[in-house]
Amino acid sequence: MNSSFNIITPGADTSQSSLLIEIGRKGISYVATNEINTCIALAAYHFDTGTSNDEVANYLKDIFAAQPFLQKTFKKISFVYAFAEAELVPKKFMNNVANNEILDLVYGDTSDRIVRNDFVSSYNINNVYGIPKQVDSVIANLFPQAQHFHLYSLLPNVNKVARNQLYIIFSTTDVTVQLFKDEKLQLIRSFSYKVPEDVLYHILNVCQCFDVPVNETTIVLNGMIDVASGLYNEIYKYFLHPVFGKLPEQFNYSENIKKYPSHYFSHLFELAACV
Repeated sequence: MNSSFNIITPGADTSQSSLLIEIGRKGISYVATNEINTCIALAAYHFDTGTSNDEVANYLKDIFAAQPFLQKTFKKISFVYAFAEAELVPKKFMNNVANNEILDLVYGDTSDRIVRNDFVSSYNINNVYGIPKQVDSVIANLFPQAQHFHLYSLLPNVNKVARNQLYIIFSTTDVTVQLFKDEKLQLIRSFSYKVPEDVLYHILNVCQCFDVPVNETTIVLNGMIDVASGLYNEIYKYFLHPVFGKLPEQFNYSENIKKYPSHYFSHLFELAACV
């Protein structure tokens, strides 16, 4: 586990603050904002490829034990699960009895998960997703009052959608891709990668599968990607006008946050704005 960022306002009163924690096999990140929408904490921890569910659960316990800030009282705590086992199901086809079978069919049979679903009212779909039992147990013990969402349940509402848009979140080991075609949600999916060419393959394959012209598609880049990187150069070969994600204007940010590229944290604050 590697800590990339840890920016905390000393002595901040959290009693009226909101805490959002994103957790998945790629890492754990959190942001906290107070009652006047000022960010008082931001942290990110990245995991190596192949991190197990047990390791994710133990990392969360370790971070909680090492961060007195997380042990404070918050007005609202939200968990956003970024585990890849999730499927979007149109409401008319929704059947709670079959939720586990849906995930088994796509991701394999396992008894090691808790199955939940979120209704995304703006698109009349359900997001059926799995949470590792180990992780669910730790969260229930450490944050019993938290509310729960999946990343795919919130992403469709995080930003203004262009006619055709790819909204992408990069971590050091995974990439999450959301596609809109003609302003209609088509897909949200996460892929692992080792080299930049892997990412380009997945993005172009998504465009081809949904018949979306690359030169007519806006691509929004969020997370761990730099303009001087090989990853960016590969994307720029096909998408000539990529856009970097921006920090939502509704929040106030410290100078310690502003010194980093805004797209590093843009999707986290956009998620915080949704919950």
